[in-house]
Amino acid sequence: MSPVLTRPRPRSSPVLVPRQVVVIGVAVVVGIALIAATYAAVRSPASIDRLRVVNKTPYLVDVEVTRGAHDGWLELGPISPGESHGFGSVVDQGDRWVFHVTSGPHDGGEFSMSRTELTHARWQVTIPDVVETRLGTGGAVPRTLP
Repeated sequence: MSPVLTRPRPRSSPVLVPRQVVVIGVAVVVGIALIAATYAAVRSPASIDRLRVVNKTPYLVDVEVTRGAHDGWLELGPISPGESHGFGSVVDQGDRWVFHVTSGPHDGGEFSMSRTELTHARWQVTIPDVVETRLGTGGAVPRTLP
């Protein structure tokens, strides 16, 4: 007798058992959670595009800002007397923004504004008169312009 060649039977697709489906589902959920956690860890903090500070005092001042919890100060920078300066990409301080003003070694103290107040003021902050008074009584020297 001669050998007969036959085609092999086609293989059927493997069938997943319910346990395998659960394991695959858990792996997908864990993978998505890891991606989301990584994104949250590496993204930069929220920021405000532009914050303008107006200095109507006769003093060269340095301004810094923090949140209401006072858990770390962000240096904005110096502002010449009678001028304003726009600071870009300022880290969002939340619902309460606390500003601290100095002129050299002289402390002008703090003042705060709510996010609502800042929004209504179109993110423009004017250094209040009480800060000017504190600087003057503290011995700050007005800057004379040439």
